[in-house]
Amino acid sequence: MQYTRLGRTGLKISTYIMGGDNFGGQTEDAESLRMMGAAVDAGVIVIDTANTYTDGRSEEIVGKFLKGRREEIVLGSKCRYPTGPGPFDVGASRKSIMKAVEESLKRLQTDYIDLYQIHAFDPDTPLEETLRALDDLVHSGKVRYIGCSNFSGSQLTESLWISDKNNLARMDSTQPRYNLLYRHPELELLPAARQFGVGVIVYSPMAGGFLTGKHSRDGGLAGGRYDTNFRAYNFYARTYLHESQFQATEKFVALSSRHGLTPSQLGTGWVLNNPAVSACIVGARTSEQLQENLAGWDIEIPTEALDEAAEIGDWARDNGPRIV
Repeated sequence: MQYTRLGRTGLKISTYIMGGDNFGGQTEDAESLRMMGAAVDAGVIVIDTANTYTDGRSEEIVGKFLKGRREEIVLGSKCRYPTGPGPFDVGASRKSIMKAVEESLKRLQTDYIDLYQIHAFDPDTPLEETLRALDDLVHSGKVRYIGCSNFSGSQLTESLWISDKNNLARMDSTQPRYNLLYRHPELELLPAARQFGVGVIVYSPMAGGFLTGKHSRDGGLAGGRYDTNFRAYNFYARTYLHESQFQATEKFVALSSRHGLTPSQLGTGWVLNNPAVSACIVGARTSEQLQENLAGWDIEIPTEALDEAAEIGDWARDNGPRIV
């Protein structure tokens, strides 16, 4: 396992991060605990969750895992998306943030969160209000570092300008969706993050499993995020279930095989090869999937394979006809 600094901070993180999106949902509690244990044994020191993951169950399970090892782990969580029907159960206003962090701390059974992130930009709240609330949390000790997820490059840059102008805690990380089939962050977010020293933690490096090649055009969609019962199925289907994406994946799987690599090894290796990227989140559903990832974390990816992979995606153009 390799370790790096998060942006311009002194915080060390592992280049692979254990994602908790499935904990308590597609991954049962006991299996979730086993997976976190295996990841930590392999050198992972960061666990990423959010208050909305499996309606809070993910945070509760992570909290159980942290008992007796809290100081060994960099804990990341998020707020912004709805957790209930009330007006303060959503958003990034001061009141919503303060409510959300207290609820998360209770579920996580800890008195601080290492990296607290705004899960998405909130157009209904001035960024300065959000940042002042987060700055207060840093000064109170309940949060050590702050970050954002699903921000555009301009939104991240604006937040940094506000923090600099008002001497507030700054966003030290950003968490975008980024993979060979979705390269939009390359347009402005990744350059902005690199220019201003913001760490980049990538999620969905394997396009929710699509880049493994296990899905087929005839509807053979093997569960996971492409299960019609999955809460974000429409998002994943809209993004990836297109003819051009199937064609690109077929080329990618063949390329991986030609270089003696698994698709997961090449997919995550390609993401981490970008100099703007600090780490990527591995959101495995089973111990078997995690072990496959663990086996490839220290493999050196040939430059030729990385260069060829970069030519595959049709990320900036029309994706072609929908398959489903």
